[in-house]
Amino acid sequence: MDNHSKEPVASDREVSTRTEDLKFRLATVELLRLAKKQYTYKKLQEETKLPVTVLSRYVKGHVLPNSERAQEIWQALSRIIRLEDEIRRRLKWSVDGFFDNTAIIGDTNLLSQAANYAIAKFAGKRITKVLTAAVDGVPLATMIARALGVNVVVAKPTKEIGVSTFIEETYTLSESGHTVTLFVPRNTIRRHKKAREVYRTEKEALRAVEQWRRKGYEAYLSKRDIAKGEYEVEVLRIYDSILIVDDVIKTGDVQSALINLVKKAKAEVSGVFALIAVGDSWKRKLHLPKNCQVEVILQL
Repeated sequence: MDNHSKEPVASDREVSTRTEDLKFRLATVELLRLAKKQYTYKKLQEETKLPVTVLSRYVKGHVLPNSERAQEIWQALSRIIRLEDEIRRRLKWSVDGFFDNTAIIGDTNLLSQAANYAIAKFAGKRITKVLTAAVDGVPLATMIARALGVNVVVAKPTKEIGVSTFIEETYTLSESGHTVTLFVPRNTIRRHKKAREVYRTEKEALRAVEQWRRKGYEAYLSKRDIAKGEYEVEVLRIYDSILIVDDVIKTGDVQSALINLVKKAKAEVSGVFALIAVGDSWKRKLHLPKNCQVEVILQL
């Protein structure tokens, strides 16, 4: 049998989506367990409209809620566990109007809740790596990467000894005019890869194009050689899909540099996530790709 004619059981993107869905359901149970430490089952029953027996089974890990119910539970619990208010409460302000977020980025319990929040917001998105800039964004990025089951990549302002090649991006700080360069080891982000497949008939080639497109890849019939009976299909496979994470977004300078690093690596940006954002003028600086999701917990 011709291998090219076989239908795949499930595409990589479909498997990835199911995996992210499972992670969100698990994160919902973690949120429910957190809520149980603060509220009685009776209160949780009032908020979720679910019987105590069902909630108890979720909390004890006997069963997982399905995707639809997990979304409902998450929305209900978000009304009584407001992460935004907790982050706002912990900010310390100076007389000059600057804030100190040390009490936030050092609290692993709070960051764990923020990681679950991110999983809920980016549920269904294909994310293969988390990217952040040194240093304050590292704890949050690590928590999110762990929750997603992916690696974290840290862009640093210096080159590491022992690493031979880097991807680098230089940007100017809006507030001071100083320039900063961020470095990422070249092999930490997998890039676009073009693949070519040859088929004996045009019908087989077009079928392959359709199958690749259903998987979410770019594919097209690139060459016809009727005399030789060869029909070439070119496929652009996107290996890494990056979630950019930071603790605070102010001017957007750092996040814009991180996006450019991903572009230079020829990977894709799946989203941007931050605990806190100041204003919204920074969004114009990012030049986000189409369908790129941006989520912020606390908007100042």
